[in-house]
Amino acid sequence: MNQRIIITGDVVHSRSQDIGLWMPELEHSLRLHAQRFDVFRGDSFQAEVDVEQLFTTIFHLKASLRSFENMDVRLGIGIGEISYIDPDIKKASGTAFVYSGEAFDHLGKESILFKSENEDLDAFLNLTTSLACLIAEQWTVNMAESVKAALENPEATQQELLEIIGRKHQSQLSLELRKANYAKIQQVIRYCTQELRKHA
Repeated sequence: MNQRIIITGDVVHSRSQDIGLWMPELEHSLRLHAQRFDVFRGDSFQAEVDVEQLFTTIFHLKASLRSFENMDVRLGIGIGEISYIDPDIKKASGTAFVYSGEAFDHLGKESILFKSENEDLDAFLNLTTSLACLIAEQWTVNMAESVKAALENPEATQQELLEIIGRKHQSQLSLELRKANYAKIQQVIRYCTQELRKHA
């Protein structure tokens, strides 16, 4: 079907922390997962990601920003076509961009919303990810840091993750990942990726 995925997002409470601290983390997350992206108006961004990276991107973005007190991201995700491709993502166009913008504009109290031409797919993704985001929105700063490190280093042992994060006790890291429901988040990433593959 060659469907493409566009994320339109912004940073929640961007002025509560020094932009010099959180902007590198936002850009690092986008650079890690997106095929191309742009950050504009200080705290808004748009990115193109592929099916295999989409759900990891979602939770990595949330973990990256929730590593700062009171911060988070809101995401409108469009699944569709790109009719005009330009190296500058702001100049590209197509239904993926239209749907992404519409999803973002209709977020309301949700922090994530999907839109495509397939209403059944939208209903499934919106229900599943909104429930998973309720888990993510309970992450403390330490939990978010642990989830971020685990998502960035899926093959690392807990001892290696300890060194990456700079923590001393493996029991602390294990507890943080358990409280963050990291295993459940991984299941959501795998299951939603599997389902989206069928349509995209």
